Amino acid sequence: MTTAQSEDRIPFMQRLYNRVWLLALLALLFFALSYVVWGLIDIYSVPVG
Repeated sequence: MTTAQSEDRIPFMQRLYNRVWLLALLALLFFALSYVVWGLIDIYSVPVG
């Protein structure tokens, strides 16, 4: 069996989990965006006057 055939049989999620730096980048982006959205909601919830 060649490597091209063996790579075709590896599930997508397993190939994704093998890319550690991509997962780290996605985690950082997720938490950064969630904190920005959380901060904006917090700022807009402060009464004006």
